[in-house]
Amino acid sequence: MTTGHRQFDDGLSERERLIHEAGLTLQRSMDYAYNVVRSDGHWCGEMSSNVTITAEYIFLRQALGLDLKTDGAAYCRHILSQQNSDGSWGLAPEYPGDVSTTTEAYLALKMLGLSTDAPAMQQAKAFVLNAGGVAKVRVFTRIFLATFGLFPWKAVPQLPVELILLPSACPINIYKFASWARGTIAPLLIICHHQPVYALPNGVFAENEYLDELWQDPTNKSEPYSPSIWELLSQGDITGLTFSLLDKLLYQLNGLRSIPLLRSYALKQCMKWILERQEPTGDWAGIFPPMHASVYAFVLEGYKLEDPPVRLGIEALENFAWEDAKGKRVQPCVSPVWDTTLMSIALSDAATPNHQIVDRAIQWIRDRQLLEPRGDWRVYRPRLAPGGFSFEYTNSHYPDIDDSAAIILAQVKHDPISANSSSVIAAATWILGMQNPDGGWAAFDVENDKLFLNKIPFSDMDSLCDTSCADITGRILEAFGLLIRRVPDKDSSQLFQLLPAIRAACRRGIRYLASTQEANGAWFGRWGCNYIYGTSHALCGLAYFLQEDQQVPAMVQPALQWLKSQQNDDGGWGESLLSYQSPERKEQRSTASQTAWALMGLLAHLPHTDIVIERGIRLCHDFTFRFDDVLDASKLEAALDRLMEIGDWGQLGARLRLNDNGKLEYHIPAEYDKSTRPAFGFTTAEYGISINEHPLGARLPTTGQDQSVLSPSCAEFAPLVRHEDSPRELADWIYSDRPQLHVHVAVFEDATLLTVSYLHTLFDAVARTNFFKAWIAVLEGREEEVPPFVPFDQDPLCQLGKEVARENYTHFGRLVAGLSLVLFGLRYLFELLWFRKEEEHPIRVPGHCVERMRETAQQELAAATPEGAEVPFLSEPDVVSAWWVKTMVTALNPAPSRTVMVMSPFNVWGLFKESFPAGAKGFIGNAFFNSYTVHKAGEVLEDNNLAHLACKNRQALVEHRTKEQVQAMTAIQRQSFMQFPPLVGDSNLLFMTHTNQHKARYFETDFSAAVVATGVPLTERPHALGRPSYINDIEHCRLYPTRNVCRVIGKDAAGDWWLLFKTRSEAWPSIHRQLATLLGIDPAEARDVPNAVDQVAITHNGSSPAKMYSEARGMLLQIRLLWRLLV
Repeated sequence: MTTGHRQFDDGLSERERLIHEAGLTLQRSMDYAYNVVRSDGHWCGEMSSNVTITAEYIFLRQALGLDLKTDGAAYCRHILSQQNSDGSWGLAPEYPGDVSTTTEAYLALKMLGLSTDAPAMQQAKAFVLNAGGVAKVRVFTRIFLATFGLFPWKAVPQLPVELILLPSACPINIYKFASWARGTIAPLLIICHHQPVYALPNGVFAENEYLDELWQDPTNKSEPYSPSIWELLSQGDITGLTFSLLDKLLYQLNGLRSIPLLRSYALKQCMKWILERQEPTGDWAGIFPPMHASVYAFVLEGYKLEDPPVRLGIEALENFAWEDAKGKRVQPCVSPVWDTTLMSIALSDAATPNHQIVDRAIQWIRDRQLLEPRGDWRVYRPRLAPGGFSFEYTNSHYPDIDDSAAIILAQVKHDPISANSSSVIAAATWILGMQNPDGGWAAFDVENDKLFLNKIPFSDMDSLCDTSCADITGRILEAFGLLIRRVPDKDSSQLFQLLPAIRAACRRGIRYLASTQEANGAWFGRWGCNYIYGTSHALCGLAYFLQEDQQVPAMVQPALQWLKSQQNDDGGWGESLLSYQSPERKEQRSTASQTAWALMGLLAHLPHTDIVIERGIRLCHDFTFRFDDVLDASKLEAALDRLMEIGDWGQLGARLRLNDNGKLEYHIPAEYDKSTRPAFGFTTAEYGISINEHPLGARLPTTGQDQSVLSPSCAEFAPLVRHEDSPRELADWIYSDRPQLHVHVAVFEDATLLTVSYLHTLFDAVARTNFFKAWIAVLEGREEEVPPFVPFDQDPLCQLGKEVARENYTHFGRLVAGLSLVLFGLRYLFELLWFRKEEEHPIRVPGHCVERMRETAQQELAAATPEGAEVPFLSEPDVVSAWWVKTMVTALNPAPSRTVMVMSPFNVWGLFKESFPAGAKGFIGNAFFNSYTVHKAGEVLEDNNLAHLACKNRQALVEHRTKEQVQAMTAIQRQSFMQFPPLVGDSNLLFMTHTNQHKARYFETDFSAAVVATGVPLTERPHALGRPSYINDIEHCRLYPTRNVCRVIGKDAAGDWWLLFKTRSEAWPSIHRQLATLLGIDPAEARDVPNAVDQVAITHNGSSPAKMYSEARGMLLQIRLLWRLLV
């Protein structure tokens, strides 16, 4: 039908539906948060790292003689699971293999007993040798290897313990290093003084050969650890040259060991410094590197394993362990305060009705505020009052500024009155005192920006300083901006008195952001990946100062444009970690967290209905023919261009717009211009290879092949079947001058993929076929056979249901309405929230299976029909539909007494042919209504031969497909509050939808007139020239709540039936078993059948706690923006 009917047919506008979907996701996310909160009210998920953390913990246990057998297999399992295909391990996901990381992983695995002949070890060995061998590892890896005699200590930079004695006023001293480096360097000074050599499985040797297989030349291990003096001179690197000369001087002085009294004093002061910073729980700085190194230091200084500093340190390290099905690993840190803070912000933004859960979380956070005058930050801010928060459970010496700002946001968003609380005032005062002279804020320290320290020989990762960064500065501007808006009127309030200092700090912060903005408008992000993170937080902070600072708008606009330009084709955002190495390498597949960051930045400045924001949470609708022939795209385009000139067919080029009531309208251009305002979009892609050489093309099913029972989801092929510029959702049409129809042709050497992208307002299944027939008629030179296009303003079906009584409807007495409808809605919503994941798969049901089921059903009907009476007829589609109902109900396993309602659309073109100008001929976009079959679940499950189900479905279609019933149904829909199609049954009904598109005869669509070459020889395939071998149908939107859907695509040339099933993920194992049974495969042996149901099993593994927690962060980041969309 035309758009006018579409409005009451759907009930909801596209934007209303989007808001509805956002609301569902919001509720699911909140429910997830409620489910994973810890018993005392906080959240803490896993923190991931590369395998070096786990490997170095294994080194420690080996060095100290601790047990490695108990958890050895679990450690191995984790390390091996992270190995790259080339045998390496990388520094981070997506990073190429790293020789240091791979060497540490190899050594750990060998310590754990993995044979060097194992394929994984052989691959790792080959990678290390190709990368230059162990000689090329970083300085820290050299130190770890030296502790086992695998690297000579003389090939490690000098680290004299006397460094600890240098006063804080000295240009180089322990406090000039970042907190994470400082806490690690101090125990390293002890380790490098002692230069220990521990036992390996082959013994204790100062020159151990245990790892010689990874050396290119194991006879020469004195590999330089820094560039030569001549190299530094030629590069003009004076700072590096100075440090290199100093290192060589220290080497000649034996690292100052020749001054025993000074060395003895330095060792005592260093151990005192380390011991003072150990927490009662055994932690040092709350992070792995200093904790790991400090345990070594105490043991080397004569402490026993049972002594408290060592025992507690080992226990603290063990508390970082995380174990699940993937194995055991050690986290670099734990993040309870951070996780709880972000979750509290998200739930507050979402206006959660569960206030108690946020009350508890906020109180849990407040209890961890650091109000004692303790911490290294006091060295350079001795008079600043404490008030910060740390990231971890226990870390009293190193509060971090980012956490403290986020906690201000969490408290004030939850309770605006808390803006004047002692907790918020203390945190804000401390943050003010930690601002750097450049106007920005760093993570832990102030004025920690002596970047020349990165030239020290042992700094081969350039991470010795804690400088100002845009992401933290942006968060602080956001927190302070919120406080400014919450200033009470009373001049006596603490916050009011702090206001001048806050405003002044914000002005300096804005100047810092202005000075660090990239030329393209983005900001670098240090504490989240990367430019998306930095830009988002800068934008969130600047949003509070658009009216207060004239330079802010000029900063915001290029940042918004940059974020928009980075949006991926699927509507999301993604950025690779490789952007830290090469800033131009930002593109990456979309992720939930990075999309949430981008949307947060955009929502701070753009209307919530902006096209970019809508695209962030919507997907598309495509219909693709696969031809095993090569089609001429130019012929296809020319024929479609000509079709638009015939009669009123040009109205297909109408533009979609929203009227003042939020409903869709067609705006038809007076004329089209192919270059500036085309009637349709048309793009092509030529690959120059066989379709089976394309990674996605090779997975596309085709008629007659021996394929998997469950093929990949249709949506998986979107990158192949559609052009990157093809429209994807309503916003792509209504906010641009795009025509409704976009055609994309992908041409291979032996196949063609023809995709039509459109909204459902344009086509239903029958209209889609009529469109293809009209296009083909022009293609074949039969223009006189092109059916007339019924103009949008002449759609007679728009008048249905206006003068007919609702009571004429057959099921009027069983309509679900009033309280029953509300109860149904609540139960349906509960089902969506409880079973959140859903899957859709194309299914091929062999024709012989369908015929066998039909014969069995007909035999049962014949036996039950009285003698002399006519046996009811059942078609193959009747049986296919009945099999789907039985399969789905079996998989969902409802109570036997539960009502099952099956809604089946049908086309009414022929019912009202006298209403059309050309009788029953012509084209109209949508002309479908629904029939309803109501069952009891027990009856469905007992119908083993499908005869009863098939008959009942056919009978319902016959009863509903009359003029009177269609008119009555329309009247009901017109008068309903939401203008939805009616529901039949009771409030506890199981809702199922079935669409039989077989009558559209898609597989008989004949594009042979455009064929220029045969891809698969006709003798080797069942389908004729120019007819499709497979149909890929992407019709649903992400988050769309309709479940338990079956679309019968049709019967292909091989006689097989293609169906699309969509239901919750938990039902698919049962569907899998029923499919196997239908095909005559023993379900218990199905995994062993080539190309059979084995591929399904991987989609039904339960989520581990680690996975649940890692998903939680990405999900909860979206609660905030989803709520803002709703309001």
